[in-house]
Amino acid sequence: MITETELSFAAGLLEGEGSVRINRATKRNLGHLVCSVTNTDRELIDWLQGRWPAYMKPVGGLRSDQRPAWAWCIAARKAAAFLSEIRPFVVTTRMKKRIALAVEFQQQKSKCSRVSDEYRCDQWIYYVQMRELNLRGVHA
Repeated sequence: MITETELSFAAGLLEGEGSVRINRATKRNLGHLVCSVTNTDRELIDWLQGRWPAYMKPVGGLRSDQRPAWAWCIAARKAAAFLSEIRPFVVTTRMKKRIALAVEFQQQKSKCSRVSDEYRCDQWIYYVQMRELNLRGVHA
């Protein structure tokens, strides 16, 4: 059982060190939800992995001037479940919007029984909306 303190901590990690994205559709799939946290502290990544098992990989540290870093990546239904769990503890409006869009995206994927042109168009719209939410810099 994951405690409220742990959920709050995970929300903070995601807001500070993580990302939520919807990958662009390809010939093999119609886009998918990915949530990740990257950090140079392996213990933090192991902590996430212990509570929400996903994919871990080393990143960074390839050059002599880089510290080793690790990424924790969770996708699709598992990502939507993780985001739903931490949603009440998220502070920033932009991350709340990202989470709402991500969960909605994943829910509509599971309701689709066949791929239509309308569905493909909807997938593209979700991708574009998330891309806009993830833009860096000053936003209106």
